[in-house]
Amino acid sequence: MRRLPLLFVLAGSLISGTTLAADHPDIVLQGFSPDARYHLLLTSMTRDASALPYAALQITDVSRNVIVYRREKDWGETEARPLEGLVDSWRRSQATVLARYRLSHPVPGQRLFRVTPLPMLAYPPLGTVTRATPLGTLSLKTALLRSACPFSDFSTQGFTLKLNTRTLQTDVRLPRSRQCASGYTLEGAWSYKTALAVVVRSYTQAFEGPDVLPLVVTAQLK
Repeated sequence: MRRLPLLFVLAGSLISGTTLAADHPDIVLQGFSPDARYHLLLTSMTRDASALPYAALQITDVSRNVIVYRREKDWGETEARPLEGLVDSWRRSQATVLARYRLSHPVPGQRLFRVTPLPMLAYPPLGTVTRATPLGTLSLKTALLRSACPFSDFSTQGFTLKLNTRTLQTDVRLPRSRQCASGYTLEGAWSYKTALAVVVRSYTQAFEGPDVLPLVVTAQLK
């Protein structure tokens, strides 16, 4: 998505009197393999700039907190089917991979919490937020972290995510996929057997307010 300076974005929102939208994928499906080794996240949206359908499918190795498979799909203007049908058909085309990781029918697990991300024009404040869950307290601490981001009008940030005193993930440097991230929020968490999956949203400056993109942090608790 093409970026414009922040002052232009803010001015546009004041003129229109409405909160401007940006890319904000919705979670279509999430769940674990029956052996709790892998986690699946499937998201979709209609892109703000092009109004074209988009989906992403990601498989994470739970114990290593490492993405082992990820595919993204953009559909062109010739596709007339509803987004839900497109995503369902595309997911079926990934059947061989899903079967390999035993994710053809993922187990949803226990929902520990789920909240709605902040409005599109609002960036989360720097600091620490906590969320009480049946497994203990999740804490998300954000901090300024320099990166090679070429365009943002905001300072880039990384995060540390903990469950009680255990660190699940901490940023030493920002990966390329988040090199322009300027804020984070906790969206949801699920557990199954000994597996945990936490969805964090990263906020990145875009044409009309921030893109609010999901990432998954996983862990084996025993």
